[in-house]
Amino acid sequence: MNGKTHGLYTIMIHMRKQGTNINHRRFSCLLLIIFLLWALPGCGRNASAPEFPPTAETVQTMAEELHWTLKPEETESWAEDHILYALESEDQMRVFVSCVLAEGKRFLTEDCFVIFLPDKPQFAWEDWKEAVTLAETLYGGFSKGELYEALSEQGIPEPEIPAAGPNTPAGQEYLRWEAELPAGYVRVQWSISAGTVEHTFPSPIIQDWRILLRVFLYESKEAYESMRAVSD
Repeated sequence: MNGKTHGLYTIMIHMRKQGTNINHRRFSCLLLIIFLLWALPGCGRNASAPEFPPTAETVQTMAEELHWTLKPEETESWAEDHILYALESEDQMRVFVSCVLAEGKRFLTEDCFVIFLPDKPQFAWEDWKEAVTLAETLYGGFSKGELYEALSEQGIPEPEIPAAGPNTPAGQEYLRWEAELPAGYVRVQWSISAGTVEHTFPSPIIQDWRILLRVFLYESKEAYESMRAVSD
């Protein structure tokens, strides 16, 4: 029993001992107040919002669970509410997580880089479960596995292939997803492109490939659209 509830309960006992005349309706209302104080978040228990941006200790704990390595020397902080963490997975994937708290709203970006792949990559959600789990945990508010389930159940869309041009990397393709959940709004983009290219006629020869997975988390779709409107 917490302090507030215990106080009200003590008052009830005292009133009964003193023979105070309490009608049934008042007694029921008092019981309802006690129940609400016990049940509502922030009243009957010490519920609190997720810590954001997450501390280095939180990121280190999560990295250890994934068997990844946090790179403290590459961590950057531009202000109290904006920090960038750098990590590396067991297979040497580089990961950068940017956490921003602006006007009381949380915003997280996770970029995952894989380079020097000998064959053209094929997408599979299982390959990115750890990356999604990291974003889900550091952002906070989601139940375990909720974000990955919401994304992976959508399947794999048809790839988007941009028009060829002088600034378009060879072999570039995109896959995109989005999901709106009570805990937040997520957008994911997976892209591949050529790494080392041998420029031969009539077409270049791709020597190796690279992947970039980007995860964007906002408090809501409305927050995403507001941020996009400002940036445009």
